[in-house]
Amino acid sequence: MTSSLAKIEDFPSDPVEFFKEILQEAAKGHPDGFMQEMNLATVDEEFGVLNRTVLYRGLTQDNCVFYITHRYVRNFKNLQANPKACITFYMPDVKDKAGIQNSWQVRLIGATAVELPQSETDALWAKENLAAQIRGHICPCGEPINYDDLKARHDQFLEDHRGKPIEKPASYTAWKFQPQRWDFLKVGLDQIADRVQYRLQKDGKWESMHVST
Repeated sequence: MTSSLAKIEDFPSDPVEFFKEILQEAAKGHPDGFMQEMNLATVDEEFGVLNRTVLYRGLTQDNCVFYITHRYVRNFKNLQANPKACITFYMPDVKDKAGIQNSWQVRLIGATAVELPQSETDALWAKENLAAQIRGHICPCGEPINYDDLKARHDQFLEDHRGKPIEKPASYTAWKFQPQRWDFLKVGLDQIADRVQYRLQKDGKWESMHVST
């Protein structure tokens, strides 16, 4: 049996740049295509804390992680009622410069959700695949359904819009997340994890430090 301490070295002063670096390294292990997932936790009056795992879509122009959703779904209502949220990224197969495989967990702690202006969602809608665009028009999220009825509705919608652009529904929207802290955890086989945390200061700058796992 062995044991050692993981160590995060040579991290940049800006947490977003560090996040981009890790994503870039994670993507190298997937030459045929890379899709990063993220787990979003919100607060719900009925169930308490609710979480869901969704695809990471990228960053806004001001370097905030954003999330696409619809106004009729529970997560929108949760964020509207309580904009505090937490996001976790898990990347289990990231090799360092020495070729050693590590697992990374990146968290946005104490994040405040801010809804994007509708003018900024037009470009996002245009990038959605066909299935996502159809879903935005025909799926009553969380409501009981009859599968055959929904399939018939889907097939008819697809036929009616074949070869035509699908209009963005009024429900389509997006949130960006402004965190108080970025938390980076790295661990390898038989290691105690190391963490680097960036804490937002009153002057808007980030202070970074190692913290115990």
